[in-house]
Amino acid sequence: MKKYFIFLFLFACTENKTGSLLSPVDFDSQYKATQGAILLDVRTVEEVNAGALAGAINIVYDDAFAEKLGNLEHKPIFVYCGSGIRSAKAAAILKEKGYDSVYEMDGGMKAWKAAGLPVQ
Repeated sequence: MKKYFIFLFLFACTENKTGSLLSPVDFDSQYKATQGAILLDVRTVEEVNAGALAGAINIVYDDAFAEKLGNLEHKPIFVYCGSGIRSAKAAAILKEKGYDSVYEMDGGMKAWKAAGLPVQ
């Protein structure tokens, strides 16, 4: 019984509550396979100028993030940041605003680059 309790506790504590957390490779392939999806970069302008994913739109994550979403279409959204912290917060806000399909890149741009994937 204790083994099952520990497993369930660990699973519940590590479950991603905002959407799907994907490795950079899975994030890339699922984004490319999802017609009409939005690729959302929530990093600062300086970070974006140092390199971004092709086709990404940038809405900087800050205290006014929810208001900045404005008329962002309710389509599947693939969100990333530098390391995964801001994108997790942004994904939570997106879910609160009614976006159903929100996918996060695990580890952000650091993990993307470590995987050898292309940066624009």
